[in-house]
Amino acid sequence: MTAAAAADGQSASESKPAEPKPAEPKPAEQKPAEPKPAEPKPAALTEQKPAEPPAEAKPAEPASKVPDKYVLTLPDGGRIDAHDLATIEALAREQGWSNDEAQQRVIVHADAIEAQSARFQADTKADPVYGGQHLDETLKHVGLALDTLRPAGTPRGDGFRGLLNKSGYGNNLEVVSFLADLGKRMAEDGSYGGAGSGSVETVDVATKLYGPGPQVKS
Repeated sequence: MTAAAAADGQSASESKPAEPKPAEPKPAEQKPAEPKPAEPKPAALTEQKPAEPPAEAKPAEPASKVPDKYVLTLPDGGRIDAHDLATIEALAREQGWSNDEAQQRVIVHADAIEAQSARFQADTKADPVYGGQHLDETLKHVGLALDTLRPAGTPRGDGFRGLLNKSGYGNNLEVVSFLADLGKRMAEDGSYGGAGSGSVETVDVATKLYGPGPQVKS
């Protein structure tokens, strides 16, 4: 090919417009997926909060049953005294007892001492050395010891006898046997009158020993 032909060919190619490239298809716009509505759960699977019960009205606080002043009665038998009543009253006020409840405690306490004294009495009367057929002699020697060392009508004598009666230990075998042995020793010594001298009566000796109230009796 000659230079002129080559030049003609080149100019022809330059004058020919370039063929346009086909447009590339645009990707289709994708719409966001619409959320599916939530499927309702079966009734059995649905969480149900229990209904809250209505608030209950608080009951009004009861009025205090503790009296301003307790009025307690001493039971018969001498097992309870004014000191015991004061102790029970202090306990009743601390525990919030009514007057009736405090009085019931007084009775229970007195009955407990009474029952204990009855047990002591039964043991003493059943003892083969100091009870049974020897009970009168035992009480006579007890009376001799008390009348000599703690005579009735004196502060110490009345206080000691009252204590034995109040506690129920005036019927306790250990107390009775100790006083009986002491009185027997006095009688054998002869300085305080013999057991058969009549200085201590055998009639109602238990009352003479401790004063009124439940006592050891034959």
